[in-house]
Amino acid sequence: MLHHATRRDFLRNIGVGAATLPFVLNLPSLGWANTQARKKRMVVMFSPNGVVPSQFWPDEDGESFALKESLKPLEPFRDRTMVLHGVCDKVRGDGDNHMRGMGCLLTGVELFP
Repeated sequence: MLHHATRRDFLRNIGVGAATLPFVLNLPSLGWANTQARKKRMVVMFSPNGVVPSQFWPDEDGESFALKESLKPLEPFRDRTMVLHGVCDKVRGDGDNHMRGMGCLLTGVELFP
C-alpha cells in the first residue's frame, strides 16, 4: 500500500520541521504565503587556482564592459554583475595562502587571529 505524505509530514517525521520554517516560505509552491518583496541575493565566485586572464577579465571599466568567454553564461545578468580585479586582501594566520584567502574573502577579517 502506497502512503501519500505531504511535505509537512515529511519534515515533521525527520524531526526538523521547526528548524525549516524560516525557509519553507521560500519554496515556489508556497510563494503566495510570502507577501514581502523577494530578498536580494549576492553571489560571490572564488577561483583558488586562478583564471585564464585573456578569457576572463573584461577590457573595459564601468558599466559598459563586455563579458569574455569564461563569463558569457552570466550575460543575462550583465547589468547586475560586478567584476572586481586587484582587490588587496592581505591575510595572516595559520594555513596556506589559498585557505587563508578564502577564509576572509567576504569579511577581510583574519581567519584565525
